[in-house]
Amino acid sequence: MKNRIKIPDLAAALICMTAFGIACAYPDMVRHTTPVLWAAGLMAMALAALSLTAPQKKGKKLSYQEEPSPKTDLITELVLLNEEDGDLAVWDMYGRTSALIGRDVKENEVDIDLGQGPYAGMADTEHAVLNFSAGSWYVEDLGSANGLRLKKAADGRMYHLSPDMPCRLEKGDCLYVGMNRLLLR
Repeated sequence: MKNRIKIPDLAAALICMTAFGIACAYPDMVRHTTPVLWAAGLMAMALAALSLTAPQKKGKKLSYQEEPSPKTDLITELVLLNEEDGDLAVWDMYGRTSALIGRDVKENEVDIDLGQGPYAGMADTEHAVLNFSAGSWYVEDLGSANGLRLKKAADGRMYHLSPDMPCRLEKGDCLYVGMNRLLLR
């Protein structure tokens, strides 16, 4: 395994070596020269050794540009379906932490605009919100007039969601915003 130099440890070692050098070059200007020399010298050696022998951390960091593997259960898209289960609109969910579902009017801005869908009138201007927390997506009805229902992919059952009560979502679930169907994939 390769070793990696840790910059903060190396910088602290350089500061200690500088203090050691000043104490050696100007002994009359430093009070208690001998203890300062010993402390600075030992600290410089210890920090230098620490920075040169620290093992590299294992694991791969996920950068912002990398897309998740298609085999994961992470929800990456929200799809507005038509009557024949075709895609009417698709919203990318990757990299988001929240999304407001509703109809976009001049007074508000929604992330998932159902205003152009076939059942636009059944969606409130701010109908529901999606939030990403602890590795999962949650949906919450914002007290809408036509309510929010969820068909779970796991059991195929339909659930009516209570306002202001977050519900965990999974890939394959289908949200019913009025008569608008939003598939999570």
